[in-house]
This record gives sequence, C-alpha cells and structure tokens, in this order.
Amino acid sequence: MAENETFDPEQLTISPLDEVDAQEMREYLLGAQKNFWGERDLSAAHDSYWFRQFMSSGLVARYRSEIVGYLLGAIPYDGPAYIHLVAARSDFRHKGIGRRLYGAFIEHAKRLGVECVQATTLPDHSGTISFHSSLGFHGELIEDYAGPGNARVLFELKLHDE
Repeated sequence: MAENETFDPEQLTISPLDEVDAQEMREYLLGAQKNFWGERDLSAAHDSYWFRQFMSSGLVARYRSEIVGYLLGAIPYDGPAYIHLVAARSDFRHKGIGRRLYGAFIEHAKRLGVECVQATTLPDHSGTISFHSSLGFHGELIEDYAGPGNARVLFELKLHDE
C-alpha cells in the first residue's frame, strides 16, 4: 500500500483459503515470505499439509483483490480448533487484518460447535501475547510444550458458556 494511501476497511474481504489452488497459494506465500514475516524464515511452518488437509479452515484476506493476510488453522470435530499461523503483509500491519482473520476463524469454529480455540507462541513474543489477550484468550506458559527446553505460551478461548 502506498504511504499516502488511506486504508478503507470496507475494501478488505476475508474468504476461505480453499477457494484457491492449495499448491499455488503455498508457493505464493513462500515466495512472498519476506513481505509477511520480514527476515524470519518460517518456511517450515508452511508445510504442504496445512494447504492440503487443513485448507477448508484456513482464511485469506484481500484488499482490493490483493492478498494482504492469511490464517492457517484446523477445526477438528472432536477437539479444540487450533490457529497455527496468522500474518498480515508488512505494509498492511496495524489495520485490523489479524483481528478480522481471527474473528472469521472463531465464528466458523462456533458454527461447527467447537468448544474452544487454541494457539501458541514463544514466551518472548510480547506483541503476540498482548494480541491474544486483547481478543479474550487466556494464556498459560507451559515448559517443554514443544519438546525439551522449548516452552510455549498456550492460549485458549472458550467459545460457549459452560
């Protein structure tokens, strides 16, 4: 987005990721990785199975038909929904794209009768922790969550009153 251009949230659309070709989308996101993740190499987090088996619960954000964000997640019928990755293109950050992607994913999970949504992050990612807290997620630090010596903050959002 051009520096002098004003963002119009009415022109942002969120649609299911399965409306596009899975492999083409994966290749596009891997090729555009710097635009979404900067210098962080998250190629390994974009395994093919996220675009094959879990495509129906992923989302893509478009602004004036241009891809500006995406969410990879899974919504099983017998367990919590899980958000694996969410990203907004660097020139579209702080415009509510991540919040809109999360909202659409959470609504989809509710319609399917899922009890809760989970996500994880590294303990030193304070921005991610704040983001999840602002959406009502409860976070808990779990030592060795991702293997020995690999702590994670596990977030959980209950979707239905108990």
